[in-house]
Amino acid sequence: MSNSLFNRTINIKSFPLKEDNSGYVADEALIQAIEMAIALHKPLIVSGEPGTGKTRLAHWVAAQLHRQTQNQEYPFLPEALVFNTKSISTAADLFYHYDAVSHFQNKDNQPTEQFIELCAMGKAIAQSHGKEAKNLEELKRLKDFQKLSNFPCSSVVLIDEIDKAPRDFPNDLLNEIERYQFRIKELNLEIETNKNARMLVILTSNSEKSLPNAFLRRCIFYHIPFPNEEKLLKIATARLGKDQPSFAMACKKFMEYRQKALNKKPATSEFLDWLRILDDYGLLNISEFGMKGNQEQQLNYRTSLNALVKTKEDIEKIESLNF
Repeated sequence: MSNSLFNRTINIKSFPLKEDNSGYVADEALIQAIEMAIALHKPLIVSGEPGTGKTRLAHWVAAQLHRQTQNQEYPFLPEALVFNTKSISTAADLFYHYDAVSHFQNKDNQPTEQFIELCAMGKAIAQSHGKEAKNLEELKRLKDFQKLSNFPCSSVVLIDEIDKAPRDFPNDLLNEIERYQFRIKELNLEIETNKNARMLVILTSNSEKSLPNAFLRRCIFYHIPFPNEEKLLKIATARLGKDQPSFAMACKKFMEYRQKALNKKPATSEFLDWLRILDDYGLLNISEFGMKGNQEQQLNYRTSLNALVKTKEDIEKIESLNF
């Protein structure tokens, strides 16, 4: 084997991908579910395989609603306010975080407010008034409070991966959401939302554990199915910013790999990664992936599979189909 295959200089670069929200592909049923949630003032739960675009959905919705309302009273913020659920999360964490440890260690006599930071739902409620509102005067010394918009705005709130939370979290969360108010006990302050502003809460779930029936009953639910070949092509075209006939062949091969994978089926996000690598290696124009081409092309193709398949057993299974 040639020595050129060992210890060569590492190529440091990035692959192009449209990271703005214009590249999201939402079908009619999903848009209708969003409209139902807005009309009924209920949270929207979105489930689906990891990598099917659940988290990106909230950012796309925020951008869409901002464009549609930016010349109205109480326009939607252009970006979703995000709460990343943890295994130790409580419903109160959705509204604010108090850094008790830093406050205890404080030697400069900074006020308590400097150790309190609003979180996603707390920001949405405060933002419904705007940071210049007189009724928020006592909050103006909170950490990062000045980053809020001056004017009253509506918000999209993303509560990501709710099934990571403790069992009681969903029901506690819904009780807090329905009140649209919260109390900062360290300051003995209670803040209510401005009823003129709107708030759309989107929760994502990987269906790793079932959610309580009482919680589901008070929400709108939508499951994002894994896209078929037609939708995958639309997603690839939108996200990669170009339309290539060879995407269709790669899509067929990807679907074949999903059927053959034993432990973990590759997701939409991994399909996009794979396409970017194939394009960079100049392999999208090969008539049959992995079956033809010179030694370098076959080596590059084998390497590209690492973006799709994530276990040793599955890699061996996929390679057996090609080489």
